[in-house]
Amino acid sequence: MSATTGYFRAGSSWLHRRHPITKALAVGVVLLAAFLLPTWCLFVLLALVLTAAATSGLVGPLIGSLRIPALLLTSILVVNALFFPGATDRLLTLGPLAVTREGLGFGLVSAGRILVAFMAMVLFLFTTLADDLLEALIARGANHRIAFVVLSAVQMVPRMQARAGSILDAQQTRGLSVQGSFVKRLRALVPLIGPVLLGSLIDVRERTFALEARGFGARPDRTAYRRVVDPPGDRLLRWGLMAAAVLVVVVAATGLLR
Repeated sequence: MSATTGYFRAGSSWLHRRHPITKALAVGVVLLAAFLLPTWCLFVLLALVLTAAATSGLVGPLIGSLRIPALLLTSILVVNALFFPGATDRLLTLGPLAVTREGLGFGLVSAGRILVAFMAMVLFLFTTLADDLLEALIARGANHRIAFVVLSAVQMVPRMQARAGSILDAQQTRGLSVQGSFVKRLRALVPLIGPVLLGSLIDVRERTFALEARGFGARPDRTAYRRVVDPPGDRLLRWGLMAAAVLVVVVAATGLLR
């Protein structure tokens, strides 16, 4: 993973070939369905996401990425299972605390919604080059400043990870020890945090100067140095996804699937 490509993984699968806007709409539909439709729909959405990943050769990296939200999902499950307000049906007593059926159910549903949303967004990042997303947004009439904010958000974490890795290597060559107990590793983060934050601020300043020097705020229309391919059928697929989004909202509002 580099700072310029972000989480993108090169490939030629059917999902890689889809237009960035098409994939963004698909992610939007998945998010709407995950948070608005009944719980049983989560299993359908999870199966769809895993099928898309498997047919694109990305099921391994997608499963591996789950280590990122693992702590968040675990905390949601544990906190709700132990501290859900108004719960009365106890499943397991742990001293002054108790695991309740209501809390465990709510925690599983909440963690499941976040899990599906996370996997859909990560699969989007795996198959979409950030530069293509930027050009696609601008080509569709999006404000270039908003498009740049989206691009910066996509590249922010990879940039910080790359910078942190370089700083850590430099600190280790100067004798910094990152092995040993948890406390020792935690102390090793102290000389790392300052350079990472300062480096990020300097990077923002340099990018700002570079953009202004290239007339980023100029009014005239720009010419793109690259063209994002819009495969045949994607336009029809986008209309279908927009119709699906409207259908999800209508079904959720009317409660047809409950």
